Amino acid sequence: MKLTCSQMDVLISFYIDGDLSNTLKKEVESHLKKCPSCRAKFDIIKSMLSDLKNCFDLDDEEDSKLSTNTQTEHYKVFKNNLSAYIDNELPSDENIKIKKFTISNNNARKDLEESYNLRRLMNDSFKKTKNESRYDFSKNILKQLELDEDNFLGIHPAIKILVGITIAVLIITSFILISFSV
Repeated sequence: MKLTCSQMDVLISFYIDGDLSNTLKKEVESHLKKCPSCRAKFDIIKSMLSDLKNCFDLDDEEDSKLSTNTQTEHYKVFKNNLSAYIDNELPSDENIKIKKFTISNNNARKDLEESYNLRRLMNDSFKKTKNESRYDFSKNILKQLELDEDNFLGIHPAIKILVGITIAVLIITSFILISFSV
């Protein structure tokens, strides 16, 4: 199998992360040895990642000196504010703290990613259910109306009320006439 440069563009990040099979890893390494263009891209990406890591290491030098208890406290604060962070309900200084902690902590990154995935899944489910419930709700109401009409011999409720009022008036009138004749 011979890799093309366009395939290498996709595979370089996986190679750097160590997410390739041994066979594919060997192919990437072979291509990097033969292709100066891909090697230059690889070197630039590797250098950028190294610079980025060093930048965060310098910014978070204090965080690395913290005890495990303090790290645990930071994680608890992160977990407590995660929902508000996702909903953009935190002040900007708190947002920055959450972002910094997320970048420096693998567990926090995983929690944030899972929360975003869960939120997306819930929104999709809500939209689907909302559309289906409109249809089902209307259909159920129509079925109930049909059942009610079937149970009462198909007579409309307004007619039933008029018949009831008429009967009541006739009964009251007959009592009044009987009471006058006595």
